[in-house]
This record gives sequence, C-alpha cells and structure tokens, in this order.
Amino acid sequence: MDSMSSQAEVEVKQIDGESEVQRGEESKIEIPADHAAGAWAADPGILEEIAKEYQTKEPYGTAQETLGFLYHMRFMAVSDVSALQKALAHFQAAVDDADDKHPDLPRRQQCLAVVCNCFYKNTGVLNYLKLSIHWLQLAVDGCRNDSPDLPFWYQSLAVAYTKSYVHEKNIGDLERAIKFDSFALGMLSSDHPGFIKFSEGLAQSYCSRFERLGEVEDLNKGIEVLLGAIRASLQDHPDLSEAWRTLSVLYIHRFRINGSKEDLETAISLRKSAVQATSPGTTEHITYTQSLAAAYGEQYKSFSSFEDLELSIKYVQEAIVQAPTEEPIFAALLEDLGVALMYKYKTIGGDDNIKLALQYIEFSVKSLPAGDHKIPHSQKNLAMTYLQRYRNQGDIGDLKQAEDLLKQALGTIQPTDPQLYEFHDSLATAYQLYFDQFGDLHYISLALDQYKLAVAFISPTSMELSRCEQNIANCYASRYNRLHDHDDLDFAIQYSMQSLQQMSADHQDISSAKSNLSSLLHSKFKLHNNVADLDAAMKHQMDALDTVGETNPSQPKLLHELALLHLAYLGYTKDIAHLEAAIPLMEKCLKLAHENQLDSPSYHYTLAVMLVNLWVVDRKIDWIYACIEVCYFAISHTRTDGPILPILYHLLGKSFAIMCIHSQDVNSTSVSQEVSAVEDAYCALYYYRTSVTSSFATPRVCLDAALDWAKLAEILNLNETLTAYSSALATLPNILWIGNSLGDRYNSLVELNISDLVSSAVAASLKFNDVKHAVEFMEQGLAITYRQMLQLRDEPTQLIEKYPEIGLEFQQISLKLHEISDPERTIKQDSHSLVIRQKDLIEKIRTLPGFEDFFLPKLFKELSQAAKYGPVVLLNASYKGSNAIILLPSTHESSGNPLSVPLPDATTENLQDYCEKLKKALRFHNIFAREVDRPEKERSGRPSNSNSPELSLKYFRELLGWLWKAIVKPVYDVLQSNGIHSGRMWWCPSGLFTFLPIHAAASINLFIQTYTPTLDALIKARTPKATTSDSISLAAIGITDIPGKPHLTLPSVTKELNSIKNVIASANILSDANATVSSVLKTMRNHEWLHIACHGQQDASNPLNSCLQLYDGNLNLGQILAKDLPRAQFAFLSACQTAMGSSDLPNESLHLAGGFIEAGCQATIGTLWNMGDSDGPKVAELVYKHIINHRKALDVHATAEALYFAVQSLKDSGAPFERWIPFIHMGS
Repeated sequence: MDSMSSQAEVEVKQIDGESEVQRGEESKIEIPADHAAGAWAADPGILEEIAKEYQTKEPYGTAQETLGFLYHMRFMAVSDVSALQKALAHFQAAVDDADDKHPDLPRRQQCLAVVCNCFYKNTGVLNYLKLSIHWLQLAVDGCRNDSPDLPFWYQSLAVAYTKSYVHEKNIGDLERAIKFDSFALGMLSSDHPGFIKFSEGLAQSYCSRFERLGEVEDLNKGIEVLLGAIRASLQDHPDLSEAWRTLSVLYIHRFRINGSKEDLETAISLRKSAVQATSPGTTEHITYTQSLAAAYGEQYKSFSSFEDLELSIKYVQEAIVQAPTEEPIFAALLEDLGVALMYKYKTIGGDDNIKLALQYIEFSVKSLPAGDHKIPHSQKNLAMTYLQRYRNQGDIGDLKQAEDLLKQALGTIQPTDPQLYEFHDSLATAYQLYFDQFGDLHYISLALDQYKLAVAFISPTSMELSRCEQNIANCYASRYNRLHDHDDLDFAIQYSMQSLQQMSADHQDISSAKSNLSSLLHSKFKLHNNVADLDAAMKHQMDALDTVGETNPSQPKLLHELALLHLAYLGYTKDIAHLEAAIPLMEKCLKLAHENQLDSPSYHYTLAVMLVNLWVVDRKIDWIYACIEVCYFAISHTRTDGPILPILYHLLGKSFAIMCIHSQDVNSTSVSQEVSAVEDAYCALYYYRTSVTSSFATPRVCLDAALDWAKLAEILNLNETLTAYSSALATLPNILWIGNSLGDRYNSLVELNISDLVSSAVAASLKFNDVKHAVEFMEQGLAITYRQMLQLRDEPTQLIEKYPEIGLEFQQISLKLHEISDPERTIKQDSHSLVIRQKDLIEKIRTLPGFEDFFLPKLFKELSQAAKYGPVVLLNASYKGSNAIILLPSTHESSGNPLSVPLPDATTENLQDYCEKLKKALRFHNIFAREVDRPEKERSGRPSNSNSPELSLKYFRELLGWLWKAIVKPVYDVLQSNGIHSGRMWWCPSGLFTFLPIHAAASINLFIQTYTPTLDALIKARTPKATTSDSISLAAIGITDIPGKPHLTLPSVTKELNSIKNVIASANILSDANATVSSVLKTMRNHEWLHIACHGQQDASNPLNSCLQLYDGNLNLGQILAKDLPRAQFAFLSACQTAMGSSDLPNESLHLAGGFIEAGCQATIGTLWNMGDSDGPKVAELVYKHIINHRKALDVHATAEALYFAVQSLKDSGAPFERWIPFIHMGS
C-alpha cells in the first residue's frame, strides 16, 4: 500500500451498484531522471530548487501531483518527515484541483491514501489510517473496471481494513477486508505473479475471522483458497514460502478444533518446506524455523511425545544462532526456548532446565517496550513457568509470583484477544494450586470464577473448551468432597458430561474424562445409594480402561478406580465376588505403579481396606497385621501435609482396635496377651486422636474417626470418651455447612444419623457423671438447622458497639446469607464465598478481647438461664439407657447443678413400642391416613373415621399410663423432692421422646407444661420485643372454603373468628378471599399476635412443604422460615399437625409451630395431630378470654396458662383423648 500507482490511464467504473462516472484517459506523470536524483539526494535544498520549477507549470493539478511524487520519493529514500508532510499537501492540492470527472482523480486519491498510510505507520495515529481508508475507498469507487490498478487498490483497501480491525476489533472492518480481498483475487488469473500473495491475504482474513468468531468454516475457506493458489503456482515462486506458513497456521487452528493429527502433521510438513526454501540467516528463514519449532511444541503438548519436544528445542536453538541479538525476534526466540525448557523440566526435571527457562522468559519480558501488546503473553508464559517450578519444588513464593504476573497480564490484555481464555485458565490453575496447598475453599470459588470466564471467552468449537469444562468439574468435585453440597456434585457431573460430549473418540483426554465422570457417579451412588449410578460409573470406568494401552502411565489410576467400584458393589450387594475381582486389579495397579515410579499412598490405602474386608470374611487376624504394615508403608511415603494422612491414621486406629478386641476375645490369661491388648488399645487411641486432630482432616474424616475413638474409649471406660464426642460434635457446623441448602443439611442429618450421635454423647457424659457436659452435648445436637438460621438473624449488638467496622460487615454477610438460604428462592445463588468470608470474620472476631467464644457452642453456665422461670427437663434416649436431665430454676439453691434422673423403663425398645401404639390409636381415627378427597370434619385435609373407639381408648390409656410411670412420675418425684410442686415447666425432648404426648401423662396436672426445641431458643424467646405502639395488634386469619375444593369446607372457622372478635374487638379479621398467601405474609409482618384457623398438613417426605392451606395456595414451612417477623410475639395455629415433626429428623423440630418460633415468635400453640373443626372455636375463645380476664391485655407469657385451662375445659367436657391431647404450647 506504500507504492504509488504507475498506470497511465484508467476509466472509472461502477461498484456495488453505484452510478459509473465516465472519465477520459488518465494522463501520464513523467519525472525526469535528474529530478528523481534530486529527490534522493542527501541535501534537501536540491529538491527545493527543483520544486520551484513546478510552481509555474501547467496544468496546476499535474504539477502538484508530480511534486507529491517527488517528496514521497524523498521520504521513502531518507525518511524525511517534512518531505512526507509536503507530499501530503501537494497530493491534497492535486485532488482539490480535479473535478469529479477528472481522469486523474482516482490516482491522486490513491496517492493521497498512500501518504496517509505512511503517516499512520510513522506515528501510529489511527486517524491517518482512517483517512487512508477514506481516500482509497474514493479511489476504487472512481476507478474503471478494466483498470490494471484496481485489484491492487482493492488489496490495499483490504489491508487497511485489516489494520483498522487490529486496532478497534470492529468485526465490520474484518468483513470488509474479506470482501475487498475477494474482489482483488477475483480479478487476477491463477498465473498472475500476485495470485499467491492475494490468496494469502484472503486466507489470513479468514483466519482472523475464525479467531474472532470460532467458525470452522472460515478455516476451511482459507485452506481451500491457499491450496488452490499453491497448486497453481510454480515451485520457485517467491511468495510460496509465506503461503506455506499461513496455510500451516490454518491447519493448526483446525487441529485445535477437531484433534486430527493429520492436520498437525500437514502443518509441520508445510513449515519444513518453508524452512528448506529459504536461505539460512535471512529473516524469513529464522521466522519459519521459529514456526516449525512451535509446531513441534504443539505436537508435544497434544500427544506427549518427548521426541517432539526435543525437535522443538532443536529448531528454536537453530533460529537463535541465526538471529541478530539486537532484533526483537531474538528475545522472542529466547522466550520460545524458555517455554520449551519449562516443558522439558515438567517431563524429566532438571534444575538447569527451569533455571534457564525463567532466565530466558524474564529477558524477553524486560526487552519488550512499554505498552507492547506482546507483554501480557510473555507475562503469562513466565507465570506458567513459575507455576511449574512450584509444582515440582513447592515454594509458595513461585505461586505468588505466578498469580501476580497473571493479574498484571489480565489488566493489560485486549478484551478481544483470541487467547484471552488462556489467561483466565492459567489464573484459575494458580488458585487451584493455592487450594491444594492450604485447603482454603475461598480459592476454589476464585478458581471457578476464572474457569467460567475462560469458558465464556473460548470458541465453542475449540478442543480447549472440553478441558476447561473438565477443570470446572474438578473444582466442583473438590468443593463437594469438603462440604458435601449436593449442588456441587450435580454441577460437577453436568460439566464433566458436557466435556465428554465434546470429545472425539480418539481425543487424548477421553480416558481421564471418562474416569473422572465415573468417580463423580461413584460419589453420587454413595450419596443416594442408587445402584444405577454405580452401574453407570462402572461402565465409564471400563470404557476409560479400554481406551489406554498397557504401558500408558494412567493405567494404575484407572485400575485403582475400578477396584474401588468393586468395593462399592461389595458394600451394596455383600457379594464376595466383587472383593475377589478387586484384589487382582489392585495387585496389577501396584505392580505397574511401582514399575513406572507412580506409587500413590491412596493405592496402598485401598489395598489396606481390602485386607480389612478379607478379615471380615474369614476373621483371620493375619489380614489385620498385613493391613497395618501396608498403612505404615503408605504413611512413610506420604508428604507430611498429605490429605490422605488422616484417613490412613483412622484406618490404623481401626486396625489396632480390632487387634485389641481380638486379644481380649482370645482365651488366654497370659501376661503377654494382656500387654499386647494394652499396646493395641494405646495405638488405636493414638491413631484415632491423630486423625481427628490433623489439620488436613476433612470434616467427614474427622467425624468418622472421632466416633470410632469415642466408642473404643468408652469400651475401655476412659474419660477421654467425652473429648472424642466433643470432637465429633465440633465437626457438625462444617458438615452441616450454612452454605449448603436446607435440604442438603437435612439429608446429611439423616445420612449421618446425627440424632444417635447426640444421644450417645449425652449418655456417655452421664455415665462419667458429667451432667453439665451432657446438657452442652444435647444442646449442640438439637434443632441444628434452626439454630443456624437464628444465628444469621441475631444482631451482634455488643460486637457492633465495640468494633463497629467488623461488626457491621459480619451483620451484612449474615443478612445476605439469610436471604440466599431462603428455601423458596427459585434462582440459585452461590453462597460459598459469603460463607467463607463469614468464617474468616468469625476467626478474626475470636481474637478480639471479650469475644473469644463468639459463635461457639454455649456452655452450661449460659444454658442454665433457660430455667430462669421454672424447671426445664431434657429427655435423652439411647441404646445405653434413657435419662431425664433437670435444670432447676435460677432461684433454687442447686440451680448450678443439673440433676440426672434415670428412666430405666424408657428403653429405646419400649419407646418404639409406644410410638407404634400411639400410631395405632390414631390410625383408628384415620389421623395418619393420606386420603384427602373425602368429606372433611377435621383441619388436616383428611377425613376422620373412628372405626374402633374402644380399642383406641385402650391404647391411649396404656400409653398415658406408661408415660406417667416411665417418664413423668420419676421427673415429678425429683422436682418435689427439691421443693418444686407446681408452676411452669418446660420439656425439651429428643429422639423418640419427641413423638410422645408427655404433657398429657399426668391424670392431675400439677404443672403448666410447655415444649422448647432447644434451651437457647427458650432463652431468646424471653427477650422482650420492641413495640411501635402501646397496644398489641392481633390478626385473626381463617379459611372456610377453598375454591374448587368443597370437601375442605370448615364451617366452624367463621364461628372461631367471631368468638375472637367478641373477646378482642380490635382484632383484624382476614378471611377466605382476603386470606391469600401474599396478604397473610404481609399481615404476619405487621402484627404482634397471629391466629390462623385453616387446614394444616405435615409433609413427612419433605417437611419444608408442610403447610397451612390458604385461599389461593399453601403457606409452607419453607416460606415461613424465610421470613423475619420482628414484631411477632405469639402465633395460635388452629390447624392440624402444626407441631408434628419429621420421623427422620426428630431433633430438628421441623414443623409449622417450630417454624414460627424460628421466624421470630416468642411462643406458639400448635397441634401434634388432627384437631376437630368444632374444637377450634372452643379452645380459641377459652384461650383469649383467660388472657384478657387475667391480664387485661394480650400477654405472651400468659398463653401457656391459658391453653392449660382451655384444654382442661375440653377434657372435662368429655372430649376423647385424640381431641384434647394434640394441643401443645411451645416457647416462652
């Protein structure tokens, strides 16, 4: 584009439908030889003298054009910028002199474009390039169709648009470049000397568009264009070498999409041809040799052939020898060599390799001028080299250096750079390595963010996409292994499947991708116990193994994973054949691993597990000896910070525990046998303890090891039993992580049988006469998820007062987490980073004076405040025995010493029997039936049909008699012996006790009884509420009819609402069509007291769906838990099953009454099962009348007493057991 037109004549033509301008013949510009010599002369005065001759020459335009040529010639000869400025002025004058039909106008416009382009090249000012495009466009628009200059001007215009695209990344510029390149090429015959160069220009434009849009069709078009040109050219054509190079780039791009080795080999062959066709030492030869080295490097990275890496190093070294040290290509070649040496270090090690790699790449970075677009790419290469050295040597400084370099690079790289994804991908890798080093989940979140950015910027057709998605799957899997968030596992499987679907059958990563998916499905099987997941995992693992050869280094890992699947089948089917299949797999795995120096402690751990399984089969103690030996070997070959260490320690503890028990079982009284048993016990306890206290133990590993430690210590009657249980309970906040969904946490509670853990811990404390510890243990295990939600709502007032900055940040994070944890949210939001930040803040807060116990489980001294206004009785049942623990009122002289009351008749067997008896008694009234489509007489949405009242009466009498004898009377006796004969008391049951109507056991009730889910909940419920007015407002909500459900009519609800209005005239009545879900939720926030009379139903399979049935839908427990009711004091839930908990989660108080307590109410009235529709008005009127008559105003502290007298009245009226028993009071 820097050359002027030399054609003599042109007639302008029509382009793209524009009107053709008829021109005459173009004039000739003739420059005398002496004038040309003057332009090239060193002395600028010579040309100035010549220029004077043209000032009077006619025609004026021709003279100006000639001067333009002369001054342009001078600029090209001696780089005199002032000459270029004069050339611009003279050409502009020539253009201005010509009218639209002047035959020389297009040529003058083209010359003006050339000068503007020279200015652009000389200054880098983009506006000159835009002017060049402007004048070139006018030139081609005015040029004749048959002008021999036209294809060259088209090609120049395409080049200009390409440069503009490089600057501004406007895809329209690239489209125009392709259009004008196509015009230019279409005007040349295949034997034209410029045909190859023009073809290469079009191919490069297609390549640029591919790099922008990722459409493989552009590569195919570019390859087709260049192949045609090359085939039509002579073998000695001067442009052939550059065409080969460009064609090789297209083939390499296509290889990165389809993975075809043939494309890559073709690219290497083309670059070899280019090297051989050029002379050593020339710029072209050096450049082509560099390209050939890069192609071999590509082949090494794709197929892991060390020979390719050696060839890459050989060719780049050849190029370095030939390159001038002062030229930019010298530093670029050193960088290429550095990258190759980094890969060599990765493959075979060698300190010199990594040292030189860093030295060469650092030299390249420093040699680039400030602002050079290559700097971020060089910084990335340097970062990757530091990352590789970190992987081999573990110096955290290298990892930090890599992170800093990548952040700098991302700060300067162009957002449209086709390699942008590599920068995000590399930074994600750095964060993953941070996680591997420190175990901080914050780094996994950062890695996921970067990997997702990489995926967003990568071409959807790139082979790299599958690798990035595999990395995302690995991140989610890592976080799942730590937190057991089911969403993480689902996302890991999703990305793993997407990655696999994009891989061809011969993709180099196909085996590892299938194996990874298999591992994830194995985890899913362990979570849900669905054998279909295990079958799918086995299929993918077998496929993965089939795709690799015997000598493949991944063979041991694949064999190991296959063995693990057989062990999973063994656990599921109890079929010993799976153990027999796993053993030879592990033998082969260990043999290959040893031969290839790929030994892994995890392989030996799996072998040790198999040995324990063999002991389970035949009880031969030699298997345990062998297991211990294998564990010792694995430990000796594991880094001190290896995450598998605590797992190995746990297995060692188990093995020594087996040895200890075996020694005790052997019929021998020898001293040596006894000593051996003691030594085995000591070792078992030591390794359990070591596993639990390891900083690398995951919460699950810690929990499992702590439980085994506690069991053995208790068998040996050691006080450290309580330390072990303390460690087990301390893992619960991390296992039931607040960042996980409520559903996941509920599943974990069931899966891990946390209620049994808690009851065992409490029983052990009582066994060792540590009643205060028993209270603390029980509190830790009750209503865990409710407490987590309450903590998110608690305002850290004292913290904010003393340390406002950290206090306010903590409060804001807690509020955000509460919002995110809303079970009703339809849009999932990643809460992990918030939880991680909250955890960091908690640790920081605990370092502040006075806040050392912040967010730690409350100690007995605080918990004892629950008994401030009356005794609180905790009930614990375990296979070791059942007990009541009584907290005496703070006014009692022994209030600081809780009392343990054995309940010998309340065995777990008896409790289960009487739970069944209660179910039978209720079943006679269809209370547990699930039919909802028959005429309704109750408020559960289910029919009542007492088909055997006599038998039901018998069961109820037996149940209440047993409850009195086995539980209530022993408690009353102890209370009376301590001078407590009447008043308020609170039951805090756990486990099976939560299903029994303990409050109804006494024939004459001496106490007004209330339930509380936890001690802390009771303490909080007594905290006075801030009111906005002097009077307390009550909203009475009732549903008589639900549209379309005539069988759910509740005729007594109207009477109930009227009775409330009669007692409390200010009551706000909301009924039927006015009682929609949205209006009720709004009303709940605006009133202190709530009375809701409608159908209620407990959902046993999903407690969060337990609901109150309103006019237009259900108000479920999940919605209630999501609300914060700052004004709420009391809720009377006059509906069925509002205090019926989940059979799977008895300690979680997962019912509507508990939900209202969690949402902010101080007290609630609910029902354990169905209530009669006609009982609602009676009980409600009696409750409110008692409160108003005795307190003259609504008082939440009077609600328990009011219910006591209301139920007593219902009972005295002759109501059967199933009608008066279900009403209970919860809270303050």
